[in-house]
Amino acid sequence: MMRTILGLHAGAGEHGVHSVLIDVPGHTMGERPVFRLGMFQAFPFEVCRWLAKAGDKPSGESRYFENACKIISEQFANLALLTIKEAGMSEDSIFAVGCDSTLGAGEGSRRFLAFKGWGPGQDIAQATGLSSICINSDVDLGRSNSPDHVFSYPAECLFGRENNPVLMLHLGGMIKISGFAKGCPVLNINGGPCASFFELLLNSENLNPSGVDFVSKLAVQGKLQESLLCKWKAGLARSVVLGKSKNRFDHLGFLEEIKTDIKEHEAEDLLCAAHHLVADMIKNHMEKIPDNYKAGRVIICGPHARNGFLRHLLGLNILGKKLENTDSAGIPAPSWDAFARAMLACHALDGGTLNSINSRGINRPLASFYPGANASWGKCLRWMERHSRQAG
Repeated sequence: MMRTILGLHAGAGEHGVHSVLIDVPGHTMGERPVFRLGMFQAFPFEVCRWLAKAGDKPSGESRYFENACKIISEQFANLALLTIKEAGMSEDSIFAVGCDSTLGAGEGSRRFLAFKGWGPGQDIAQATGLSSICINSDVDLGRSNSPDHVFSYPAECLFGRENNPVLMLHLGGMIKISGFAKGCPVLNINGGPCASFFELLLNSENLNPSGVDFVSKLAVQGKLQESLLCKWKAGLARSVVLGKSKNRFDHLGFLEEIKTDIKEHEAEDLLCAAHHLVADMIKNHMEKIPDNYKAGRVIICGPHARNGFLRHLLGLNILGKKLENTDSAGIPAPSWDAFARAMLACHALDGGTLNSINSRGINRPLASFYPGANASWGKCLRWMERHSRQAG
């Protein structure tokens, strides 16, 4: 049985909501999912301006917080319905909606700190009649050693069974790397800030985040300040938490530390240095990856997979290989995060848990469920009951 799932996501470095529609077979680790359609809807300008300052105060101290939640949840619901309409489908043909349980979860985003504990899932279910499956992805990735299931599980479904190794590089709120090689465990690396870093530097209300690849265009206009780059590299070294794991990274501490630099330099120069720093972090991580994972393709995804300046600094190749993006697999790179939410919604319907994705157990359910209309929720219940009988 094929299920059509809608995925929604708004994260660090984004100024709106991405949506995807995918068809997923009954066994998600069997056949590959089929990408149908991806769309994007920008937040209203007043919400973007408020978000630029939202991380500076707790949500309770902002009179605009409840209004912002209302507008953002409407954006999610409207885009969901628009995507279904654009695909020439009806709500009855959609199995469920997958999204985050917390807005901007786990991406090191200061803009979305105000939304800690709030997500649009319940509002989506009420507005659209579609049952929402909200992925509990609000792990503090900077302080966690556990693999990032939100990234690695969908990537494994697409590329994990290929004969040759595959390295997946996600350029979203954080740099995330997953490696897949036959006979080897899944490799997961949380590699430091990316879009969350650029986002912090763009918090000026005077900058209008519009147009295609606007961050890259601003960065190209800047002049590299070597002293600034050296200072940030030293800050990164201090942000690596010494202890149980060499991979632990205090990304929020690092972002707080560099806030003072924002007032001392032009935005273009800050972004230029930030792009150089992110490119250096990526290259350093990739060079340290075990050889077993390096013999195949290198595929990038996420909102900055099409960042022209960042790709230029990476030299359009890593480890001597040309960079691909997920478009080659039929999934537009900026749509990856929404695609991941749709895939994990399917996994939750199948009865999957975090423990079935991670080798390290996490005592928390994979998703929260918000029932939609009776027909939608009944469809989900019947699927879960059927799958439970088959598993038992």
